[in-house]
Amino acid sequence: MAAAPAITQFVGGSVEDAFSCSNRMYEITLDEHKFFNIPQFNFRGSATGIDLRKVIEVGILPQINTGIAHKEPGVGQIGAGLVNPPKACFNKALSAFVQEYVK
Repeated sequence: MAAAPAITQFVGGSVEDAFSCSNRMYEITLDEHKFFNIPQFNFRGSATGIDLRKVIEVGILPQINTGIAHKEPGVGQIGAGLVNPPKACFNKALSAFVQEYVK
């Protein structure tokens, strides 16, 4: 979101919200992308690879930025929004991981 802060205004946020959200994602991801850099963060790589263990440990849920296109070509975007997935999906994923790989 920090790479395109103007979009945040479209969904009811501010530039500060975009920067804050992007900074939070660094806390729950595995690495920074080496090609997708964010100029506003001095070309720091974008947060990459959500780690479900970090999500549970830190308590930060990933931010999903959605866009909805019209079903007819050329009409354009008809909606957008921000949402977080439920924490339960990360708890279930961790349980499944432990059952499968930790024996």
